[in-house]
Amino acid sequence: MTGHHNLFLNGREISFADIRSGSADGDTPFEKATLAFCRQWLNGEEIFTIKTSGSTGKPKSITVSRSQMQASARQTIRFFNISQHDTLLVCLSTAYIAGMMMLVRAFEAGARIVAVEPAGNPFAGCRQVVDFVALVPLQLQQVLADSTTRQKLQACRTAIVGGAPLTPQLEQQLQGFPTPVYATFGMTETLTHFAVRALSPTPEADYQVLDQVTIGLDARGCLTVKSPATGQQTIVTNDLAVITAPGRFRWLGRYDHVINSGGIKLQTEELEQQVAHLWQQTGRQERFFITALPDPKLGQKVALVVETSASAQTFQSLPWDDYFDKYARPREILAVAHFAETPTGKIDRPATLQQLSDSH
Repeated sequence: MTGHHNLFLNGREISFADIRSGSADGDTPFEKATLAFCRQWLNGEEIFTIKTSGSTGKPKSITVSRSQMQASARQTIRFFNISQHDTLLVCLSTAYIAGMMMLVRAFEAGARIVAVEPAGNPFAGCRQVVDFVALVPLQLQQVLADSTTRQKLQACRTAIVGGAPLTPQLEQQLQGFPTPVYATFGMTETLTHFAVRALSPTPEADYQVLDQVTIGLDARGCLTVKSPATGQQTIVTNDLAVITAPGRFRWLGRYDHVINSGGIKLQTEELEQQVAHLWQQTGRQERFFITALPDPKLGQKVALVVETSASAQTFQSLPWDDYFDKYARPREILAVAHFAETPTGKIDRPATLQQLSDSH
């Protein structure tokens, strides 16, 4: 293995030799998970069991091969020109695929690994200059909001962000930002991202697939993907998309998030974008999501769930008609003090709705 032969874990320098032998111990769940995966990888493990986060379905475990993980890592390495001269910041949970793949990319490129406890602002305690980092939108938002960590991100050569859709406000903040930041598109079954979309300095509307990735659409209009990372098996997603050019697509939303209200089909993600614009104009900061509720007349009605300690009535007076036509406007607003979250920090919509159901 060329390149570096140690990693920095929460400020401690640990040699690969100590990791291989099992003599390196972790104090936190993140440290234990990081060292456990590194030990498996460095000792040549061929099969890995990966947990899905459960943000779009029930959590489950899948089995992937070392060669699939290597294929995915090499696609990213080639696209972003990652080399042994680079430092990669690992600040996502290494118990899940996004954090694991950051480690694999570093191993495959021979790059320096700096792993820090996942936190809202992972750059706050990071002293090293970083070349490549993967973040979730909430982390990116907090990094940009702090002038010191914003400068650290500016010093970074490339950042990728994924795990959840970005708000229009966050995308707007990134326009003209000097560091290239890319939104990623993928899932556990595709071993994280198979496509990226530029957010800065110049934003793009379409995703571009990485090399050796073949995409298509099924009869529903949902994306299919095949690549070395999937073992050349075609993965059928629930992501509605339009293929705009060879190897390029525009994401429309989740097939399972379509709301049929009185025969009119509404896409949850489009409605959420409208709420985000309303929030931006009225200065609101609360987290939210759109869902469908049963309705005796319409079959399904649009409902807005807001994370707030205030009452739902607080939101009724907002200028909804400026952003929604009468068919798409939320017909019910539900308030919940705290959203349920998946282990990777995403909003757990089914569990949150179950909380609401249990409280009524």
